[in-house]
Amino acid sequence: MTARDGNGWTRCGLGHRHWGRHGAAGLLVAAPDPASGGVRGVVPSGQHGGTAVLLAQRSFWASHGGTWGPPGGARDSHESPVHAALREAAEECGISPAAVTVHGVLADDHGGWTYQTVLASAEAPLAVAPASDETRDAAWVPVADVGGLRLHPGFAEQWPALRTALVPLTVIVDAANVIGARADGWWKDRAGAASRLCAELAKLARAGIPELPDSAGIPPLPRRFPLIVVVLEGAAKAAACDQPGADGRAAADGRAAADGLAQPADGRFRVVRAPGSGDDEIAAQAAALPGHRLVVTADRELRARCQAAGASVTGPRWLLRLL
Repeated sequence: MTARDGNGWTRCGLGHRHWGRHGAAGLLVAAPDPASGGVRGVVPSGQHGGTAVLLAQRSFWASHGGTWGPPGGARDSHESPVHAALREAAEECGISPAAVTVHGVLADDHGGWTYQTVLASAEAPLAVAPASDETRDAAWVPVADVGGLRLHPGFAEQWPALRTALVPLTVIVDAANVIGARADGWWKDRAGAASRLCAELAKLARAGIPELPDSAGIPPLPRRFPLIVVVLEGAAKAAACDQPGADGRAAADGRAAADGLAQPADGRFRVVRAPGSGDDEIAAQAAALPGHRLVVTADRELRARCQAAGASVTGPRWLLRLL
């Protein structure tokens, strides 16, 4: 395994010539656009009028010179798509990996060669500039204006799917309901059962979610890294769970891991100990958190309250299958 061993041309199963012997990856970062009425820390759900994405213009001497697309390039043999995309964004545009939150990966498979777009978000547009001779320019472009640019052909083909996947996802877990859906002795030790569930959810947050229930109603991705918020109430609040943030209701800004697809649990996992009713806290979370929200509960009344707040819902069976 050698740095830069991915540099070089290769051909895919379709006979097309591509740069990147082990495939390639790019980073598509979205941020609220203050000039368009975007709100700091919030990428609007359902529309992108207030959202901008970071794009880089290739130098004219490069392949597809002068075209715009996400910063990216060849993967080395030892790199994951996330690692490669974050490295390329730092090298080409000066973006720090710690400044963005990774929430998904979309693969464009050409048969034996794959370009993987890593989707991420930032609280606000970051300072960017061309940082290598491969990059002629770098800019935050309003989503509505992307189609008017001369785009890299591969990015132009993927843009409609990528545009629908810009909004991050939060999964809000009704711990009491999920714990009660499996017979693991929870009736004897609710705190212990909650501790086990939290450990499993933290692991899932690092590994990512390969599938969503149909009820989520959002575009599928090969891998999503949602923020997972678990709400504890009653005796379960004594569970030995890490509490990375003091305010679980605030929008989390988990930092992207630079060493692989796995994400740090402190950025993608939150424990909220309800001061009163767990249902009230879950409904409040569903109403307050930005982006797509998916609530995991089988409680009919709570499901109706969360749907009224604009969240989608699913039952514990989907989550338990993932765990």
